[in-house]
This record gives sequence, C-alpha cells and structure tokens, in this order.
Amino acid sequence: MSALAFALIIGLGFFRFNAAQLELRLSRIERSIARYAIEETELRQVLSGLTSPIRIYRLCKEQLGMIRGTHEIVEVVNVQRTRMASTPPAEPQKGWRASVFALFGFKLN
Repeated sequence: MSALAFALIIGLGFFRFNAAQLELRLSRIERSIARYAIEETELRQVLSGLTSPIRIYRLCKEQLGMIRGTHEIVEVVNVQRTRMASTPPAEPQKGWRASVFALFGFKLN
C-alpha cells in the first residue's frame, strides 16, 4: 500500500512540476505579446508621422526642390513591356502526362 501511495505522490509531483513549467512558459509568452503590442503601437505612430501629407509635402519641397505648380497640363506616358532578347519564351506547362510521354521519347501535341 505504501509503495502505491509513494508512486501516486511521485506522479502528482511530476504533474505539478509540469504545470509550473507550463505556467512559466505561458507568463513569458504573455509578457512578450504585451511587449510586441506596445512596439506595434509605437511603430504605427511612427508610420503615421512618416506618411502624413504635410511631412511628404515638406520633404518634396525642401530636399527635392519641388514647387507647387499652377500648370494645368498633364502628360501621360505609356511604357510598353518588351521581352528581353536573351530570355527565351516560357514554354506552356502540359502536365504530368507530357512528362511521362517525354520520358519514352514521345511528344504530345
């Protein structure tokens, strides 16, 4: 009887130790989540300050030398996309059947 009670106490102690370890991990994760939430809030504030229209206008005016124009002329530039000469055209994928036939020397049309 005492051996069974001793084994039961050891087993319960083991479960209690694991519960304490899990509680410690959970508290660490909760602290890191709180820290990341604070960091996200700070980064959102920095981002909103960087993307404000007033800041962009001031940067364009001071550093890039842009001025607000009174011109009503708008020009549209169309750029056509061309394939480079050194790049071969991509072959269409035909699936696994084409691979099997190509293995035996046949081609699918």
